[in-house]
Amino acid sequence: MKNLITILLLFFTGCFFAQNITISEPISMGTDDDFDFIGKIKGQYLIFEDKGSVFKIQAFGKRLQLKWDKEIELEKRRTKILGVISSKEDFSVIYTCKKKRNLNILLSRFSPAANLLDTAIIKVYEKSFLTPNFKIIRSEDKKKILIYHIKDQRKLTALVFDLETMKVLWEKTMQPESMTYSETYEQILLNNKGEIFVILQKNNKKHKRKKHHYEIHHINNSGKSSFFTIHMEEKMTYDIYFSYDNKNNELIAGGLYSKKNRGRANGYFSLKIAPDDTENYQLVFTEFDKEVIDNLIGKKTTVEKGIADIDIQDIVHRHDGGILLMIERNRHVERGGGSNRGGYVYHSIVDYYYDDIIIISIQPDGATHWKTILHKKQYSQNDDALYSSYFLLKTPSNLRFIFNDEIKFENTVSEYVVKGNGDFERNSIMSTEDQKIQLRFMDALQVGARELIIPSITRSKMKLTRVEF
Repeated sequence: MKNLITILLLFFTGCFFAQNITISEPISMGTDDDFDFIGKIKGQYLIFEDKGSVFKIQAFGKRLQLKWDKEIELEKRRTKILGVISSKEDFSVIYTCKKKRNLNILLSRFSPAANLLDTAIIKVYEKSFLTPNFKIIRSEDKKKILIYHIKDQRKLTALVFDLETMKVLWEKTMQPESMTYSETYEQILLNNKGEIFVILQKNNKKHKRKKHHYEIHHINNSGKSSFFTIHMEEKMTYDIYFSYDNKNNELIAGGLYSKKNRGRANGYFSLKIAPDDTENYQLVFTEFDKEVIDNLIGKKTTVEKGIADIDIQDIVHRHDGGILLMIERNRHVERGGGSNRGGYVYHSIVDYYYDDIIIISIQPDGATHWKTILHKKQYSQNDDALYSSYFLLKTPSNLRFIFNDEIKFENTVSEYVVKGNGDFERNSIMSTEDQKIQLRFMDALQVGARELIIPSITRSKMKLTRVEF
């Protein structure tokens, strides 16, 4: 058998397009949580393997052939990996380990050949009996990381580490009054300056909608904190997604709102806040029009009823300060489960539906520029929707929404190519027939301007698929 399969597909849609598709040979692995894509560094595709006490790097060449694998040296005293971050020149592993009664957070930096370059102690917790549930967030430029944990659902302990200077920028503990993170926590963001934004939601209920608001705590890159409030104008939030626009230095949110019933969205909204002028924020609500609702539901209905089973999946920042709001229709239905009179226990069945994508382009002033619907229909059972939804490949000239046409072992992969004016076309990319792969697009990684890597995991074997446009 050949070490790889390379397929060149050409298709005609007014002009010729081509993509190279390369599929690796099977790679043995344990469970899904054993690996992490590091990325593409110096022409190599690197994967980090976590086997509990052994940590290994695997390197693949341009044709996805295994070039080498190497065990890397980390502290092995009750080590827990928090994350792996790559740059153009190297990669870093952030982890915790126990030394005597102290808990250390460490960062080890490695060359593309997996040689240790440097190790830094980020933080030492003295006489720590328990290891907090640390989480890590990376800045968009991957030059800073936020490490935080929430204690007793009320107290946030956070620090920001600069990967260029290998120093802690600031660390802080905050406990907002009358707030419980489990009930009100929405999102935490880190920008390229090393500032964080902790977003808390409050009173998002029908009988309290007049008081519904967001409390946003801002900690700047010197550790100074402040907070401000965004009132939602007596509307309830159906779904919301916050993002930071590092080019225009603005905190951005896109969301869906409900007027009376939180089970259905009646429209969408955009929010824009300059951190140095929080009183003059911009919040614009737009009701769904009848054409969009009819197109999604497939039958005529009233605008007032709204749309159910939709989620904000992503926000793409436009260069002019506007946004593209990505919305997907999806729902999970559980049926069966329990036992019959004879005492026989039978398991429930979960059906997963991942269907149309709605794209809404919003101008910098909050006005709607254009909107479009990309039709797809995905259905699966009892698979946690691992093969559903889509991957968004961002290129300089367009957006590519890549997805499995059907959720089955032999399948066709398609894409929608969306231009800046909202025009789009649908293309077939490849067939997985006889390839023994099931592509997980939600776990894919963009590794170049027009290149992505997609994993397929079946029976403890992983294959990598590279698509180059």
